[in-house]
Amino acid sequence: MSIEPDIELTVDEDIVLWHSISRGDKKAFDDFFMKYYTLLYGYSRYYVSAEDANEVLQELMMWLWENRATFVPDTTSSLRQYLITSVKRRCFNVLRRQEKEILEESSWFEQEQDDYYEFIDLSVVNELQSLIQEAIDELPSSYRQAFTMHRFQDKTRQEIAETLQVSIKTVDYRIQQSLKILRERLKDYLPILAIYSFIL
Repeated sequence: MSIEPDIELTVDEDIVLWHSISRGDKKAFDDFFMKYYTLLYGYSRYYVSAEDANEVLQELMMWLWENRATFVPDTTSSLRQYLITSVKRRCFNVLRRQEKEILEESSWFEQEQDDYYEFIDLSVVNELQSLIQEAIDELPSSYRQAFTMHRFQDKTRQEIAETLQVSIKTVDYRIQQSLKILRERLKDYLPILAIYSFIL
């Protein structure tokens, strides 16, 4: 039995639905959102966390609603492809932002090193080094692996992901969590820690 009529009906339904949306039909937009939510959420979760995935979808849907009058897809296929491409692009933006945050958090530990080094007694530095190494050793092994490869072996996120056989977003998460744990564990040694934490 031919499935051509069903495919054609789906195309018509989606295009008609979007035409209603372009005229400001909020109910049609809600139906549209629910129809594509599961598909788009699945794509976004491949790249980012659940929280970030929901944020990506909310931002995309807000953009579509605000631009409903000018965005006019020709077919369901083009509409679906646009949505998937948009989700991927927004997820990549999230990953780039997270990478920047990781670099900023890492530099936090070193930013005043040159200004204060001469004022710190060597014995204090040695004590801090021991405390820092102990804190790193107590990280969960998966966190410690990603963190030490990134921080001390100068490996890229991609290289770490390939070595550990995990996704880049997992590498980012483990590094971020490692930094948070270390900050909390060594908070009593600020601001000296900010200067010397990674001179090992």
